[in-house]
Amino acid sequence: MTNRQRIDKSKAVIIAAVVTALAIMLGGLAFGLSLAVRDHRERGSDSGKLMAGYLLQESAYELRNTMSALRLCNEVEPAEELSRTGLVHAVRAETALECHTDYWADSRNKEAFLNDIATVLHAYSAQKTIELSDKLYEYSAEFYRAITENSEFVYNGELIEGEQKHPDVEITDGDIDAAQRLVSEALDTEKVQYVGVWDGHIEFNIERDGKSGYAVVCGNKITEFAYSRDNVSQATDKQTAQVVAVKTAERCGYDNLTVKWCEFTGSSTSVLMCKSYDGALACDDYATAVVVNDSVVAFTAGGCDSEHKNIPTAKKTEAQARGAVKDAPEGTLVVRKKDGKERICYEYRIELEDGVHYVYVCAESGKQIEVK
Repeated sequence: MTNRQRIDKSKAVIIAAVVTALAIMLGGLAFGLSLAVRDHRERGSDSGKLMAGYLLQESAYELRNTMSALRLCNEVEPAEELSRTGLVHAVRAETALECHTDYWADSRNKEAFLNDIATVLHAYSAQKTIELSDKLYEYSAEFYRAITENSEFVYNGELIEGEQKHPDVEITDGDIDAAQRLVSEALDTEKVQYVGVWDGHIEFNIERDGKSGYAVVCGNKITEFAYSRDNVSQATDKQTAQVVAVKTAERCGYDNLTVKWCEFTGSSTSVLMCKSYDGALACDDYATAVVVNDSVVAFTAGGCDSEHKNIPTAKKTEAQARGAVKDAPEGTLVVRKKDGKERICYEYRIELEDGVHYVYVCAESGKQIEVK
């Protein structure tokens, strides 16, 4: 989700925040973060970095205070409210950090922390966030201290239980050569330059049609890439964008993905793709593509390497489940991991006056299990 080469890093942070809000409304937190960063364009670098620095300090301060308040919660309702507030500050801090930092390696731990705390606040139950509140505050306080004092910030994924890391993966020269060939062939690049290795990932600077960018390879797959954009970008029609996005995902090593939604987002067309398990979409484990001028300019595979096993069988039809949601349109069968358990449910997208909400109805019992 993160553009570690800081392409077009000095766009006004306010515009990035607007793009983030739109993307979250359409397709979820992680996609919103990636769009906010990758939609940056050139402005004055000094003024942009200064503005980003102010926003970063403010967001870190508010995130720390919100997580501190969460430690006092013992009921679900106030914890949910604080989680929503903390999520906003985490998104703002992530966007500001992308604009403020020149070299991706300098902020890798900070980015990992913001991504993980956003995942906790967005996807975990309120009860679970209460249980994690001490740890959430501890790392939020350390993050704020690192931002304000320019000190070292150490984070190794402690907030996410069971997350797969790759610290001990040995990368050989042969692996780097193979990854370079994969990037060159899959993305039809004119230039591929090796940058470095981190946690089992191999990163390259790339260039195509005069546009610079970056690509990241893990194993035999391109997990993310992005190119810079100019002011003459045009959105691609939805049908073409979906075809281009799926083909690009296949070239990057992700086969058999199903398009969940496709929307116009400013001067681009955004496509979200999920794995499918017997017709149930893994809606929290997705790949995203941003299509401009009939070509993918940004791609991230996110959690597409996750696997869902022992998925329960749906016992209720969609029509039966819909009865649990007031004035709901037709829902989508999805599989999600909630509180460590596989759940199969129907997802209903509801537009209210304050924005878009999602209701998840268990496909086994026909009862609501989450609203967000």
